Amino acid sequence: MNGTEARPAHDDIDDVSPPAATTFLVGHDRAWQDLVDAARSERMHHAWLLQGARGIGKATLAFAFARHLVGVAWKADENGSVEFDADDPRLRQIASGAHPNVIHIQRAEADRGGGFKTQITVDEIRRLHAFFRSTATPGWRIAILDPADDLNRNAANALLKILEEPPPRSIFLIANHAPGRLLPTIRSRCRTLRIPQLGDRPLLDGLARKLPDVPGDERRSAAEVARGSLRQALLVQQGGGVDVLREADRMLGRAIEDWQAVHTLLDGLVQKGREAAWDLFRDRLFETLSAEARRAAVGGMARHSADLASFCLAEQARWREAAAFNLDRKQTILSFLDRFQALRDNAAR
Repeated sequence: MNGTEARPAHDDIDDVSPPAATTFLVGHDRAWQDLVDAARSERMHHAWLLQGARGIGKATLAFAFARHLVGVAWKADENGSVEFDADDPRLRQIASGAHPNVIHIQRAEADRGGGFKTQITVDEIRRLHAFFRSTATPGWRIAILDPADDLNRNAANALLKILEEPPPRSIFLIANHAPGRLLPTIRSRCRTLRIPQLGDRPLLDGLARKLPDVPGDERRSAAEVARGSLRQALLVQQGGGVDVLREADRMLGRAIEDWQAVHTLLDGLVQKGREAAWDLFRDRLFETLSAEARRAAVGGMARHSADLASFCLAEQARWREAAAFNLDRKQTILSFLDRFQALRDNAAR
């Protein structure tokens, strides 16, 4: 991790540096330039919504911009990739959560039993009040919230109150996977920066930097099924998930006829030690759902697109509840697939 140690997070990948400790940024040169230009203009908006698919580097971008704001030196190459001075003590402070001007809001560790809470609670947002009241070195006070999708209702309302009357010299960098998960009043108080999926070249560059000891052909196989998500490519590589995602794409690409094959696949994914592959399959379901909703909207199927969007929000809530109460994961997916197919059947009539 280039000499940095980051605080643990619920979505850490074993032996891979998390966004807080990643000393480079690949593939988001346009978004990076927008942020840097805004900082130089001295008319910077106080809240930025970094919006895009899960795992494409939104949090990495947020931490990169935080480093820029506190003065860590960086340079960009001819491809737009940004590299920070890994020897700067401020970089290590940010990674460990020790920098007085930067706070990272995410799911907290569970009160007992190990692991992490399933949501960002109001207690985490209250940490912002203490952060902004504390004495700090001159400059921007930077709050990174990752992701806003995990906020429960009370936490979202508490965040809204802070955004309505932001403290002086404060910057909020808010990662968001699904726009529908946010209160419209929160969105309205942020400048939205849409973050695209990574192209092939930056995705392979990121994989090479994160996994330098993995053979190039294996990295390319992981990138082929990752749909522009570095996180997904890393999970594929570590969890042996190339075949899982290819099977998921095959299964979701048409009407499901062989439900026994679905049961067989899911029985394998719920086995102990297959957590990474399970996460990949789950994420693929929602990616496919979102992509189909976008295609329906572009194709003039407004009703079907709206039905899919509503289904997506309802399923996300159901899955959060299933995780919170440790409900049967296989049954959760079977219910998802059955309802998803019913929506497709209705649209085809």
